[in-house]
Formats: sequence, C-alpha cells, structure tokens
Amino acid sequence: MSAPSPRRRGRGLNLTVGGLAALVAGLAVGILVHRSGNPALRSALDAFGVLGQLWVAALRMTVIPLVIILTLAAIVGAGRERSIGALGAKALVLFLAMLAGAACLTLAVARTVLASRPIDPVAAASFRAQMAPPELAAAAERPHAASLADWLVGLIPVNVFASAVRGEILPILIFTALFGLAVRRLARADHELLRRVFEGFASAMMALIGFIMKALPLGVFALCAVFASHLGARATGLIVFYIVLVSGILVLATILLYPLTAVLGRTSLARFARAVAPAQVVAVSTRSSLASLPALVEGGRRHLRLSESATGFLLPLCVATFKLDYGISSLVRLLFVAHVLDIPLGPPEIAAFLMTQFLLSFSGAGIPGAGSVRSLPAFLAAGVPIEGVLILNAVDSIPDIFATLANSTADMSAATILSRKDRVRREEAEASTVAGS
Repeated sequence: MSAPSPRRRGRGLNLTVGGLAALVAGLAVGILVHRSGNPALRSALDAFGVLGQLWVAALRMTVIPLVIILTLAAIVGAGRERSIGALGAKALVLFLAMLAGAACLTLAVARTVLASRPIDPVAAASFRAQMAPPELAAAAERPHAASLADWLVGLIPVNVFASAVRGEILPILIFTALFGLAVRRLARADHELLRRVFEGFASAMMALIGFIMKALPLGVFALCAVFASHLGARATGLIVFYIVLVSGILVLATILLYPLTAVLGRTSLARFARAVAPAQVVAVSTRSSLASLPALVEGGRRHLRLSESATGFLLPLCVATFKLDYGISSLVRLLFVAHVLDIPLGPPEIAAFLMTQFLLSFSGAGIPGAGSVRSLPAFLAAGVPIEGVLILNAVDSIPDIFATLANSTADMSAATILSRKDRVRREEAEASTVAGS
C-alpha cells in the first residue's frame, strides 16, 4: 500500500479543515438566527438549507452504484494466483475477533451512556426537519425481521432491483460479492476484460464522488446552520457530547489493548508500552496509521524482538487492512443518531450495519474525504437517515486523533499476538543456549 502523495494529502487536509470551519460557522450563524427570533431570517435560512439537502441527495444518489462498483473492482481486480497463507488466515480471524470485541464494548458503553441522557424533543425535531420525507417514510415502513432465520433468508435478494429501490444495501452487497467471485472463475481473457471494465467504472465513480465532495463545506454549512437555527446553543452541546462519547470509547478500547496483548501475546505491559509509544506519537501527530508503520517496525524489533515475518508481513498487513475504529466510531455515530431521532435498533439492524461496514472496509478507495461517503451504505442498511450522520462526520477530525491512536496500538497488538509462538520459541532457545554455556 503506497503512501498518498503530498498533493493528495493536502487536498484531504483542506477538505477536513474546510468541513470543520463550515460546521463552526454554520452553528454560529444558526445560533445567532435562533437568538434573534426573526421569522424572516429563519425563513431565509431554511430556504438556504435547500443547498444542503441537494448535497445530501447527490451523495445518496451515489450510494448503491458505489457499493456495486467498488466491491466488483476489489474482488475481480485481486490477483488470480494470490493465496492467503496460514499466517494471513490467522490474522483475518484475529482482526474479525478484535473488531467484534470493539463493537461489543461500544454497544455496552454507548447504550448505557445514551440511556442516561433523555432524548431532547427539540433536537429530534430539528434533525427530522432536515430529513427527506420519502426516506423517513421508507424507513418507517421497512419491515423488521421477525426472527434471526427470517433475517438471514432476507440477505439473499429475490429481486436485486427491488432491493435497490428499497435501499437494502446488505443483500445487494452480498449479491455483488458472489457475482465478483463468479467472474474470477471465468477464462483469463474474459476475466481481464471485465476487470478493466469494472476498474474503469470505479475510477469514474471516484471522480464523481470527488466532484461532489468539493461541495462539502457548503453542504455542511447549510445543514448545520438550519440545525442550529432550530435548536440554538443546545446544538453545540449535543455535538460536544457526541465528541466526548466517541473519543472516550476509543481511549477506553486503546487502554484495554494493553492487558489483552500482555495475556494473549505473552509479554509484559511495560515492554508493549515501550514498543508502541513512538508509533502512538506519530499516529496522534499525523492522524495516519500508515505514517506510523516505520515506528511500529522499529519498536517491534527493538522492544518486542518481533521476527522478520512479523515486521515484514504482519505489521504492514495490519496497517493496510485492520482498523479497530471500524467497530467503534461509526457504531457510536449510528447509536447516537438513532437515539436522537428515537429510531429503534434491534439486533438485525445492528448486525446489518456491522456486516456492511466490515465488508465495505475492504473495497474502499483512498480519495480525500471519501471515508464519510464509504460508510454511508452501512447507515442506510440499518435504516438510519444520513443527514444527521453527515453533520457528525464534519467533526470527525477531533475523534480521528483518538481513532488513529487506537488503530496503531491495535496494529502492534495484533502483530504481537500473532507472532507469540515464534517469539516465545526463539526466546526459550536463546535462554537454553545461555544456560548451556
């Protein structure tokens, strides 16, 4: 996985700064309009808010094509002869287990905290005022699975086009993955032809997404201004509460990785802390797991005495494919928006969200600002409107610091656990040699 170019990083930084500045400006303007109590100003701001709704509609327009094209390009574009070794298979199992553990921790903590905070009816009304009526109606009319068996059967779409019309993302994603695997079994010439077609479509889709994302500051400003004009200063308190909640859970997950690694990786807390500390500093300062890879390798070799296979294969694999915050950040956002809007989320909706989120994480394209777009299908799969999600996405630059910290720590933790047998065997052999001499 190559590092992003300076120009690309600059674009991503400008988009992040622009989105955050637009959020602050939108909240300020909305609060001022709310305090003025001037009906004319509020009506004018509501009319301006149509721009935000148009931006959201443009993003929603790309969701299903994005799911299909990126998944096909990722599956069909993978090398036909590439095989996953035993170590890679173990890594995948560990990644999924850690993601599931992070999701369980998030559900336990976030639901407990949110349950202690009553729903603000004014905040809920302000959020709902910005939702497209057809989408809310569709979400309300969407049938919930009567049982786990019914939900599992429903994952296989009887009519793919009908599922697309209803916005059922997970069945579409499963069908697309199966279709991509079938394409991989075609003759080489047909496989290569379709690979080029899918990759071309993916490039065109990314160009479209990049064009829409250029309007992110305008869209965020419009959404936040209308939101704050209805809610006043309570809008700021609601967003600060979200930031504290998601950042707190990310920090808690990072802390829990230390005893987990000590037990499963058979190392001491002090050794692991010394090994991962330099990478954590890089991660916090750059907000990039990729940038922390050299420090992870150096710390792993010096303090944990990781093998060449661990530092040359496991750590790069972890940094490239394993993001612990996929089981935390987006799930907190889902629970938070559902709590504010009083949308019930049962096990089927949460399972659909997590499955979609984890599957899409392997098919996302790395363009600046695309992260928030890539996660939108998972929210739609759970039946949660995306307008409130987009408002929270604008402040992700703050929790992202703690997310990168958690990811870099989890990368070192996974590599330490996976290389435990090799490391312990080597240390025992060295101890026996010293004792014999």
